[in-house]
Amino acid sequence: MRGPLRVWLAGPVATEIAGLASAARPRETGGLLVGWWDDGALVVRHALEVPDQRATRFSWTRRPRVAKRVLQTALADLDHPLLGYIGDWHSHPEVCGASGRDIWSLAATSEQYAYPLLLIVHLPDETLDISAAHGGRACSVSVSRQDPRIHS
Repeated sequence: MRGPLRVWLAGPVATEIAGLASAARPRETGGLLVGWWDDGALVVRHALEVPDQRATRFSWTRRPRVAKRVLQTALADLDHPLLGYIGDWHSHPEVCGASGRDIWSLAATSEQYAYPLLLIVHLPDETLDISAAHGGRACSVSVSRQDPRIHS
């Protein structure tokens, strides 16, 4: 991959993440990102919550079996031929971006996929810290929000 990975935040994804993070405060929450590849760019369309009953103010863990069920149900309900798993998201109730552990986990998981994966960390000031990895290595991103006049 040459240059930064182009990432488009489309439709309701940013609003979905903000709402789920707000509802979980003061604990972390998180889940899966679904979207698709479009002309070399990664389009992030939805954020799905994967509940973690043991989440705290400082941690959330993606439970693999629960995540698989959430993804299968969402893909069936959304019924969009392009949608698929493209990464993870979680919230940080304190103002701090992706941790070293977050980046390590993203890089390790990216070794299992042909395309780069994303990690979005929602911060309490409503900003999104977006990271990507491909083939076990972090890569840079260029993020754009979809034009609000376009309905997807």
